[in-house]
Amino acid sequence: MLNTLLDRWHLSFGSTAPEVVVRAPGRVNIIGEHTDYNEGWVLPGAMSRSIYLLVSRSKTGQHHWIAYDLDEEIQSTEEILEYGQYAWAKYIEGAIRLYAPELGPLHILIGGDLPVGAGISSSSALVCGILFALQHLNGKTESKESIALIGQRVEKEIIGVQGGIMDQFAIMMSQPHHVMLLDCRTREYKLVDADLPGCKWILINTRVKHALIDSDYNQRAAQCKQSVAIIQKSFPEVQALRDVTMDMLTAADLPEVLFRRSAFVVQEDDRVHQMVEALHHHDAQRAGALLKASHEGLRHMYEVSCDELDHLADFANAYKGVMGARMMGGGFGGCVICLISEDALEDFSIACVDAYLDRFGFEPEVIEFELSLGVDKVSTP
Repeated sequence: MLNTLLDRWHLSFGSTAPEVVVRAPGRVNIIGEHTDYNEGWVLPGAMSRSIYLLVSRSKTGQHHWIAYDLDEEIQSTEEILEYGQYAWAKYIEGAIRLYAPELGPLHILIGGDLPVGAGISSSSALVCGILFALQHLNGKTESKESIALIGQRVEKEIIGVQGGIMDQFAIMMSQPHHVMLLDCRTREYKLVDADLPGCKWILINTRVKHALIDSDYNQRAAQCKQSVAIIQKSFPEVQALRDVTMDMLTAADLPEVLFRRSAFVVQEDDRVHQMVEALHHHDAQRAGALLKASHEGLRHMYEVSCDELDHLADFANAYKGVMGARMMGGGFGGCVICLISEDALEDFSIACVDAYLDRFGFEPEVIEFELSLGVDKVSTP
């Protein structure tokens, strides 16, 4: 892929090589869904599927940005400021404006094998990758953690996405074969070996994203805040759902819907810590059971699943050789993450695609990946 992008670079920008080439990976999350904005714990990691960003300061006095995979490009400041139909340009412009406006016009080429809209944080990968490239160009020396926090600011202040820090931390600071036990309140984290002998982590992309994700995601966050406000009347020390126990929930006399939402978050936080123990003891069966429990909670208690996700999770969880599977991400589409025996992978992939095609009329995408290094600078051939 990189050689293809270099060929396009020279075709568009001439014989001079890009000043910096950066690889920015997507993000998977083993477990810990909807816990980040409740100041809880998550267990994400960077994946081997990535985007590449080739960047140089412009010698023409004009910006020229190319999204290779989308076959879209922008060649003037006016186009960039207007954004038009190119949503990706807003992320790049926001990163430049917030972090390195002094650099002036840039030549940028982006492309890779990271699916867009699959819930694996392609937008955060783009932001973190461009920030890392800008850091190289302007000679600044912030830590990767500092760059991750700037990436979160770009998405909050420029894009308007009020997300947590999980995506940026995992994309910037992950290590191969490991996931990150991240405390979303303190930002403290430790690396956890996620390799399980004889098993593989895979994703199955539903290839759908239902429109209700934005409104329902915000509604769930609001319901969690409502729950905290009620619980605080009895337990004033509580600041977020990460501070709550099941006994507190029962005592607080929450409305039924708020109880279910809150109980899921409390139980999901506990499952994160149980998963760390399962990985430490190389207990694939226990890890799979936690994935199944997480999906049931997301489906029935938090109610953020959909028919396509439920079908894939149900099919996987009933298949011999699959330890467990659950929906991953905000919900209403995107991917299922699955822990599967290496011996069963090939047959399962065929059977899973066929069953989904029969049910919905189009194929899902089985995504094989490795847990990888976070954002890094790439040496060109």
